[in-house]
Amino acid sequence: MAHNEAVDVVLVGAGIMSATLAVLLKELDPGLKLEVVELMDSGAAESSNPWNNAGTATPGCVS
Repeated sequence: MAHNEAVDVVLVGAGIMSATLAVLLKELDPGLKLEVVELMDSGAAESSNPWNNAGTATPGCVS
């Protein structure tokens, strides 16, 4: 996406939660323009990585 193009939703982080939210949003409104911003070299490189993920979607203080 061009840097000057307007988007409707910006998702910060390219992990499983952002990917899931992106799919749900596009199913609700296929016309939405989404952009995912990720600091790492690839998606799912930190907490979504299978070696780092306990398989839960809860904060650490709840577990």
